This record gives sequence, structure tokens and C-alpha cells, in this order.
Amino acid sequence: MDELKLKAGEKIGALHEAAKTAAGTGRSRVEDAVNHTVDVLNKIREAFNDIWHHELIAEGRDRIAAWTRDAAQRIRDGTPPLSPVLLYEELVALFTDRVWRRSMVIFACGLALGGGCGLAVGLRCGTHVPSGPHARALHAQNDQSVILVEDATAPGVVLDVGYGVGHLELGDEVWGCVSEWSGGAATELLTIRSTRVSKRPHGLAADAAASLPWAGGLALRALERLRCTSECKGKRMVICGAASGEGCALIQLLTARGAHVSVLAPRRARNALQNLGAHEYVELDANNHSTAPWAALAQHGGRAGPWDGVLACGGAGAPAAGCAPARAALKATAARDAVVELRPTPLITDRLPIPLSVMFAASFYTFRVLRWVLGCGTHTDWLEEKQRLADGLTSLASLVNEGTLRPVLDKVYLPEDFEAALAHACSDEALGTTVIRFP
Repeated sequence: MDELKLKAGEKIGALHEAAKTAAGTGRSRVEDAVNHTVDVLNKIREAFNDIWHHELIAEGRDRIAAWTRDAAQRIRDGTPPLSPVLLYEELVALFTDRVWRRSMVIFACGLALGGGCGLAVGLRCGTHVPSGPHARALHAQNDQSVILVEDATAPGVVLDVGYGVGHLELGDEVWGCVSEWSGGAATELLTIRSTRVSKRPHGLAADAAASLPWAGGLALRALERLRCTSECKGKRMVICGAASGEGCALIQLLTARGAHVSVLAPRRARNALQNLGAHEYVELDANNHSTAPWAALAQHGGRAGPWDGVLACGGAGAPAAGCAPARAALKATAARDAVVELRPTPLITDRLPIPLSVMFAASFYTFRVLRWVLGCGTHTDWLEEKQRLADGLTSLASLVNEGTLRPVLDKVYLPEDFEAALAHACSDEALGTTVIRFP
């Protein structure tokens, strides 16, 4: 029993010493923090005193005090203190003083620098990831690889609408289009401006609907460049790489407008493209995929007649980028812009060297700030093709509802099979659009 009491006393003593040590340590830390804060405040006060007693500030204070005394004296004498003529004379007198001009320049530069830094910090703080529901997303890495994120925070849900949105309601089935430079489409949940979505066609499943906005927007833009937005009866058009999603859409739209459509694509896609409305199939030399398409077009055009326009899509069978088209494939009366390139090109920021890229980025964000100051908002809809915005999507939906256009869905993959989806979409086996669906 005595031994137990002894051990208990030792433990209690050890705990007491530990508590005293912790209390002393905490007290010293608090004292250090207080002393550090006092030192910082003293330094700030010294810096403020140095600035306050600087000759430029002192001169400015003297001028303001003299002007205030003069204004008070004029009020007592019954003279208006802020006469326009008197104010003009005072301003002229101030700005003729070299020291005062220098002070104003320093003040303006400091205001611009401080305001710019504050704006940058505010924009940076405003880009923090908000709390919200969680979703899966595909994120691109610096080495161009893609990973599947199982628990990415989404800034909102698609079953909700923001303030001022009147043409959409909860429960509406919509589709949208996001450009390659803005990103954000490879996620399960997405917050997007109402100007980039519209109601999707009636009775169209989500998989089929996802295959049409991008390809359909490209097709509408190509028809506008060829001036075939309404009627192009009697015109001969040829589509290179017609097995792509935009190629399949162009076949249907051009055929509905009365054009004679020829297609250049792998042999296995011939029947499917003819079922979509293609009138002619141009045989492609399988041994040469770089310059053979233009040669094949020239040979076929010599036999069956040249074309009014050529559309180069991203499907298999299209000529290599940079190869000049053979003029023999086009009519002599064809327009100079009769060759329409629909394949994606590198972004301008990827092509500029670092100094010019920095200047471009600075100019771009400056322009966005000016738009915000003028009340135009911070959105980037002005950079998008109009066919990818709500009006273009509504036109696509009307074409689908009328039966003029139908999506060509190739294969549907899960997010974890994105590598297989990319390999299939870039192969000669692809026909139409490949879709990645979040189950």
C-alpha cells in the first residue's frame, strides 16, 4: 500500500511539473507574440511618422491648410469660396509648381500600382473553389495525360438556375457546348452560363444529344462560310474526312439544302455515309494518306466534274494539314475561300513565344477588366462562335425536331476507359462521334 502511494505521489508530482512547464511555455509564447506585435506596431508608427513629416507631404499639408484658411476668410467676407475662375487659377498655380507636379505623378503611380495589385489579389481570392456537391471529373496534366478524379468539388448543380434565367426551368433537359480553351466539360456536374445551353431536342437520349452540339456547331459554321445557310441547290460539295461527327452532320444538312454531296472517307464507312445522303464516294488510296486525298479529288473531279467547295473535316481520309489543295478539284468559278478547314488549330497562346504570350495575356485580361468597368460583364461569350451559343444550339434542336438532322453516335465509354475512347476516336474505325458518359 505504501509503495502504491509512493508511485502515485511520484506520478502526480511529474504531472504537476509537466503542467508547470506547459504553462510556462505557453506564457512565454504569448509574451513573444505580444512583443512581436508591439514591435510591428512601433515600426508601422515610425514609418507613418516618416511619411507624415516628409517634405512633400508637409508641403501639401501646408498648401491645404492655407487654402482652407483662405476659403474660410472668403466665406466671412461674403465671397464664394469655390468660384470657377478662382478654382481654375488655383489649379493652374498648383500644376505650375514642379514639386507639386512630381507629387501628383507619384500619387497617381502609387494609386495605379496599388489598385492593380488589389484587383489582382481580389480576382485571385475570388477564384477559390466553393463548397458544393461532389462529382467525378477528367483532369488534364502537364504531360497531356488525363486522370479520373473520383471526388472533384463542383461549383453547383445542373438542376438549378441562377438569377435572371427565365427561359429555363428546373427539370428541363438541356444540352450545351464548351470550347476547348475554356474547359470544364469533362465533369459530371457543371455550372455554365445560360447563354451556352438550350433545351435539347424532344425524345433525344443524353448520349445521342451529347454527340451533336460540337459537331453540329462546326457544320453550321462551315455552311455559313460557304454561304449555304438556306439554299444551295445545284452546287457540288465534297467533304474530306466525312466519317467524323461534323462530316456526318454536313452530309445531312447539305443534302437537305439541295446540294450534290461527295465524300472522301475509308471504304468501311461508305455505306453508312451514303445512307446519310451522300451521292458520290471518292475512292482513297490507302497507301498514301498525306497528299493522296487531293490527288484523288483531282482525278475524280476530272471524270465526274469539279466541285464548288471542299470541306476538310477531322475524320480519317482527310489530307494532312498544310498540304495545298489541288485547284483542279474546284471549279474555275469557285470562290477563293471555297476550301473550308474544320480541323482544330493550336491556340494562339500555344504558338506565341513567352514574352509575346505574357503581353497577350496582359492585354486580354486588361480588356476583360475594361469590359467589366463598362458594364459588359466578365463573361467570354464574345470569344465564342455564335453557333456554339444558345441561338446556334436552338437552331440545331429545331433541325433535329424537324427530322433534317440526326446525331450519329459511334460508341459510348465510361470515364475510366478514356484512353480506349481517345484511341478509337482517332482511328480509321471511327464513324460519327465518340461519347464519354458518367453513369
